[in-house]
Amino acid sequence: MHVSLLAQRLFFLKPLLNLSFVIGIMTIVILFINGSIESQNTYAVPCLLFATWSLLFSAIIGLLVQKTNTSKVNKGWFSSIKSKLVNLMFFSMIIAFIAISLALLYATIKILSL
Repeated sequence: MHVSLLAQRLFFLKPLLNLSFVIGIMTIVILFINGSIESQNTYAVPCLLFATWSLLFSAIIGLLVQKTNTSKVNKGWFSSIKSKLVNLMFFSMIIAFIAISLALLYATIKILSL
């Protein structure tokens, strides 16, 4: 299955992921306003990780849905340069998301192993 097709099928999850991000951030704010120090130490970091994972998955789905199709490139040197530049930017964004995901996974594993 092609990644863009999978992202298009999972696009209905994007509003739910955005809502879960907002819920995670609001939970952190409520914890810092009303919670005790013990509850802040216990629940703030997992809520932050939950919000970050939700935002990251939402961004990846949104980015993969917007990927251009390389077979529909117009003929001409400017169009080919523009297409190559867009593909290079897309590839660099994917590399950045992979690096962020690995760093977030490392932080999640470190926090869960406590």
